[in-house]
Amino acid sequence: MRNSAKSLLEFTVGLGLSTLIITYLVSTTSGRVAAFIPIISEMPFNEPESTIFGTGLGISIFSFLILAQVFHRIFEPLAKEIGNGYDNINDMMRILATFGAICGIITVNFHWNNYPMLHGVTAFILFTSFLIWGTFAYVLLEKSGTKNNIRKYAVYAGWTFYFLMVIFSIMDNLELREKEDDFFHRMDNPPTVDTERSVYLNLTAFCEWAMVFSFYTNALTYRKELEGITI
Repeated sequence: MRNSAKSLLEFTVGLGLSTLIITYLVSTTSGRVAAFIPIISEMPFNEPESTIFGTGLGISIFSFLILAQVFHRIFEPLAKEIGNGYDNINDMMRILATFGAICGIITVNFHWNNYPMLHGVTAFILFTSFLIWGTFAYVLLEKSGTKNNIRKYAVYAGWTFYFLMVIFSIMDNLELREKEDDFFHRMDNPPTVDTERSVYLNLTAFCEWAMVFSFYTNALTYRKELEGITI
């Protein structure tokens, strides 16, 4: 179908996943990034992976920004039917998802090694906003009688790995603080292929990858809701 929202969703997920995989393969096989569970944000420090990463994920996230407007339209009658302020929450989720997507585009194009503070803040907003939006969408559809176990587990997994990622990141920073006397040493000194990788750093990276894959898994559960919907 022309201008199909479902096709755009599939394109968004496919492009996002393929970009991550290609960036990983290019950066690790070139020897510029550690092959064993790198932090996603440490992969695009060099070319050509920097361009691949920024362009691919930038387009993917922008596509989700468009889909957020479509979902707002789909959720509007459901939210009004449920009541209890869900219509207002739906409006807020639209704004949150849009803002999160804009931050995401900034995140993937302003890399950690050059813009540590900007990258860190926008990445935090991206992850948090997508988790909140995904939770709202799941709850709204559940209350409307549309149940999906994969969606439920993807939302739970996303939050679980999100909090674990934060915890392990803090532990990694505390460990570095003992050596460098600087809690924010990791932010200003992102890991490289030569970095001695602590257990906490590897666990942080694993949780980040798992959280991101839970996002894509969750996204694919909305294919049915987008059938027959145009942008």
